[in-house]
Amino acid sequence: ALTNGKYRSCLHRAVVNRDSERKSLAFFLNPNKDNIVRAPEELVLKDGRRVYPDFTWAAFLGFTQHNYRADMNTLDEFCSWLLNQGQQQK
Repeated sequence: ALTNGKYRSCLHRAVVNRDSERKSLAFFLNPNKDNIVRAPEELVLKDGRRVYPDFTWAAFLGFTQHNYRADMNTLDEFCSWLLNQGQQQK
């Protein structure tokens, strides 16, 4: 969503085995829950269309924690859910 679909995130899966030691260092970026997640103007398509709607990190986090297990379709499923929620509030 931050790149307006230009770059895709990979699904993280760790693989371990009993033959070799594994060390990893994880970094996570979690904005404040009330921050709006929105692609910068430089990454919006030439026609001005945004691929994903604006949303708060709290909405996304709540969706992944209560409604949907994270996978490669999470962002698309979240956006469909988010847009449907907006339609229900009208």
